[in-house]
Amino acid sequence: MGWSTIPKVIKAIRPGTKTGAESVTSWKSKAAKAKLKMAKDKLEQTFKKTDKSLEKLKKTTDRIKWYQKAANKKRYSDDFYKGKK
Repeated sequence: MGWSTIPKVIKAIRPGTKTGAESVTSWKSKAAKAKLKMAKDKLEQTFKKTDKSLEKLKKTTDRIKWYQKAANKKRYSDDFYKGKK
């Protein structure tokens, strides 16, 4: 038997050959990148909401501190408004 009697079979496409179609690994990597981007965007939105909440909390605590300081000076006591110290 020589080489001429064995039918030639086309083997699989070699790695790195450009066929125009995308490989499975490239599809998977694109899907993973898209998932990662969505997770990143969602996390950024969560941080923005948290920052807004913390800003409101800071304003509230600043107001409370101001009122406590004023109360310690007795600005809101009856004696202060009646002219007694």
